[in-house]
Amino acid sequence: MRMRNVLVALVFVAALLLRFYNYEDRITFGPEQAMSLITSGRMVTDEFTLLGNQNLQRQTPAGHSLFSGALFSYSLIPLQLIFSYDALPITVYFTLLNIATGAAVYLIAKKMLGYSAAIFSTILFLFFSVSVYHSLFIWNQNYLFLIGIVSIYLLHRLRKGGNYKHILYLGVLSGVGYSVQDLYVFTSLLVLGIILYYHKERSVAVLFFALGMIIPNLPAIIFDFRHDFYHLITNYEYAAGVFRGNATDASLKYYQFLHFVPAFALLGGYALDRLYGRSRVPAVVVTLAFVLINLSSGWIVYDRPTGMPADLTLGNIYRAAGIIYDDSPETFNVAVLVDFDTRGHVLRYPLEFKYGIAPMGVHSYPYSDNLYVLAENDYDFESSGVWELSSFTAESKSVLGNIGENYSVFKLTKN
Repeated sequence: MRMRNVLVALVFVAALLLRFYNYEDRITFGPEQAMSLITSGRMVTDEFTLLGNQNLQRQTPAGHSLFSGALFSYSLIPLQLIFSYDALPITVYFTLLNIATGAAVYLIAKKMLGYSAAIFSTILFLFFSVSVYHSLFIWNQNYLFLIGIVSIYLLHRLRKGGNYKHILYLGVLSGVGYSVQDLYVFTSLLVLGIILYYHKERSVAVLFFALGMIIPNLPAIIFDFRHDFYHLITNYEYAAGVFRGNATDASLKYYQFLHFVPAFALLGGYALDRLYGRSRVPAVVVTLAFVLINLSSGWIVYDRPTGMPADLTLGNIYRAAGIIYDDSPETFNVAVLVDFDTRGHVLRYPLEFKYGIAPMGVHSYPYSDNLYVLAENDYDFESSGVWELSSFTAESKSVLGNIGENYSVFKLTKN
């Protein structure tokens, strides 16, 4: 028993080292993270809202934006208050959440499948490259892993003779899943189908499940009643646009199915356990091969944020915001010419919540006196075609500071 505990401890220590190695240079702080933190932060400093994050990429053909559920934004509020709006320790929370999900995989697999299968399942989850990748940034989708494994456990309990409280809990989890990912509605139907298969009093089961789904989505429901069913109509229009082929960003993405990762970990752990029972060496070799392949995949980068330029680490983004703050601007705006978010939310968050100065709004570029731009050193400002620049009509340009080797903070002024 002691050796088993040592092995479990070693697995989790290795998983922690993998995630926290060179941590500050590897975590991702992009537009999604900044917009999430701005939304929740302003609920504290400005006005509480029933809306979640606005999705700038997913809009109806009429230009109406979809919003995520507000539950994720609410979950960020205590973290921001505890850590004084610092994005670094808030990111640590999501890293530890991923490790905690691994612990849930171990405990649930051990209960359902036994010790050996639990070890294999835990390794498959903790060293899966996508799991590691998602442990290094703030995002509402990261809760899907935990929702998935706890839902499996509750379905297992229901199969073994659970009662209505398990159905209610499954409804709540499905409601949370839908709040962070609207395509989770199809998984909810799958869960409900399994419930109805195992439960005889189907009408009561549906009632408890529906009640559970409503609870986490009450903010959106209340908002809809107050605002002419905005969510309902917008989601319908977007779905119609998908079928017509004119909706933006309508393709399926891998992250919409993250809640199935724990299920595959359990299935893989079970298969490896069966193989281990027949022949230990092949099972160990397959497990080691899985780990090595994932450690060397493109999802895990050890010297910079995955999928981002090496210069744009969290520390350098905060440094860019500090350069702007030191320039003591009065009426100003910001732009970032690196990705789709040209309106510079990655700079807006530290400027507002660390340095206490707020840029003008995202529609006010023509009216500001100064425009600070984070861009590549050789960026062609004359022919960029970016509205944030063209609407500003700058008369002069200067470099305030370099960010890494390839990026700089530029100051554009009108006079």
